[in-house]
Amino acid sequence: MTQVNNVNVVVETPAAQDRLFFLDGLRGWAALMVVLSHLLVFFVSHTSLTYQGWYWAFPTDGNLAVFIFFVLSGFALSIGYIQTSRMSLLTALCARRYLRLAIPILCASLFAYLLLAARLFYNIDAGKAIGNNWLTNFYGFAPDLYESLKFGLYDVFMSGDAARSYNPILWTMPIELFGSFIVFAICALFLYLKKRLFFIAAILLYFVLSKNNYYLSFVAGMCIALCYHHREKAVFRKIHFALPLLLIGAVYYSSISLRGRGLAVPQIVRADFLSILAASAMVFAAAFYRPFRRFLENPVSRYLGSISFPIYLTHFIVICTFSSGFLLYLRGTAQGYTETNVQMNVAASLLVCFVIAHLFRHVETLAIFVARRFSEYMQK
Repeated sequence: MTQVNNVNVVVETPAAQDRLFFLDGLRGWAALMVVLSHLLVFFVSHTSLTYQGWYWAFPTDGNLAVFIFFVLSGFALSIGYIQTSRMSLLTALCARRYLRLAIPILCASLFAYLLLAARLFYNIDAGKAIGNNWLTNFYGFAPDLYESLKFGLYDVFMSGDAARSYNPILWTMPIELFGSFIVFAICALFLYLKKRLFFIAAILLYFVLSKNNYYLSFVAGMCIALCYHHREKAVFRKIHFALPLLLIGAVYYSSISLRGRGLAVPQIVRADFLSILAASAMVFAAAFYRPFRRFLENPVSRYLGSISFPIYLTHFIVICTFSSGFLLYLRGTAQGYTETNVQMNVAASLLVCFVIAHLFRHVETLAIFVARRFSEYMQK
């Protein structure tokens, strides 16, 4: 605690300030998996056989990516408190969490409203043209400024009506927000106790028995953060040889449980609990397996991490506007919507997604600044 102009200011310790870039890198690649899932599986698969092979299952596994997000959140939101035991860090995160999520979501909602008001959503026409019923489910309502504001600030965290949503893929946000506060509560109530492992095990058991799989992911991430804090212990050095197997197992599960039918390998039925284990295995490997961690800390991975939330927020809007409009244009050309044109649409759509996400980083920077100033004000 230091004094600036006679006002007490909490200064975070160096341990709390150190950013774990491998978390950002893994979050970036998971966000790309979600983009590829919507673009290649849901949008393109009706017109192209290129992306239907089993080897595309893992790169387009948006379901696994969502669980990775939740496990990463449990890790990232708890590691600062675990390392320092400073309640000020926890209260700061708690105070800023809503604004940190809501400001970018609100801006993306207004972006969708403006495009909808300009009649630039072509997903319904594109879906009807190629027989893709998934595309026709979204943005079939009249634009309303008040509703877009209400969605960005409230509805996105409380209701899940995809038919009226300004960004249907944000069904994860209620889970993300409430899961965050579950992590804060567990940290505040139990992590300082000597018997904390007993209480965490009881909470894990409760979520398993109640089949609250999404919130189980957050607690799993917090458990990995505890392990990471004690990573110098001998037990974690002894399991080093098994870390590559965790990665291989996660990729194998993703590939076989989605599109592995027909392959001469043991089949796995997709289940949320197994997806949590696979996501946790990837986060654990990211924390403890040095080659994987170095990959996640390289410049490409770190850049993907810097646009992970922006591209998650905006890519679906791009698919329903630019990608769908480009599809209709290419379909009306002399060649028609050929395989070559499909690949052209995929490449152009990815480029537009990255450009918009890159620009949208300024919104996220603003959100981080406002949220931090708000938490500082509340703590004073």
